[in-house]
Amino acid sequence: MKKSFSLILTFITLFLIKGQAQTADEIINKHNEARGGIEKLRALQSMIRQGTMVQGGVNTEVKYYYIQGKAMKLEFTSAGQSGYSILTEKGFWYFNPSMPSLEVGYTEDQLKDALSGIDLQGPLVDYKTKGSTVEYLGKENSQGLEYYKLKLTRANGKTETYYLDKNYLIAKLVATTLVQETEKEVTTEYSDYRKTPEGYVISFKVVDRGLATSFDKVEINPKIDDSIFKPSN
Repeated sequence: MKKSFSLILTFITLFLIKGQAQTADEIINKHNEARGGIEKLRALQSMIRQGTMVQGGVNTEVKYYYIQGKAMKLEFTSAGQSGYSILTEKGFWYFNPSMPSLEVGYTEDQLKDALSGIDLQGPLVDYKTKGSTVEYLGKENSQGLEYYKLKLTRANGKTETYYLDKNYLIAKLVATTLVQETEKEVTTEYSDYRKTPEGYVISFKVVDRGLATSFDKVEINPKIDDSIFKPSN
């Protein structure tokens, strides 16, 4: 009798675990569909975004260039002065008017981690093939709104918690990142979702570490010349 009860308990436990995994994948499928569909997301290979970043009442014009998993450049202009930062498979560079172009020392692992963050398709797209796992943490109510919580664990062990709204779009991301050589929890909020002419649903407002950026132009899969990602100063 005890053996039978134990088998039943084991079966129920396995069923619940399986059900939770299916629920996570079901939510991810709805999330991908809400963003434009899995095939569209897999086809996303480059992007250019332009907008305005606001910090302490100061406006900074920004322009981002992205190549899926390979390169990113940020150009910024404030008070008539311009600078940039570049991340590629070869390294990371930063320039502002008060100093010459500076190459920041990255170890091979740090560079690999940084490049993995250039994921236009999104970490939840084909997460298993990227070596990640996802756990559904249930629903959470905040300020009268309900969110689906998904915990993603990357292949390198780093974790990120996604809060998806009723439309299955990301409203908030909580991740642990390295800030001045110390690991800290960082929150990024996403809002003002719009549908592009190509059928992608993209957040046009991002608040990251107190910096609010509103985008007014997004180009999908533009051709970006490699010279864009070479330091010029």
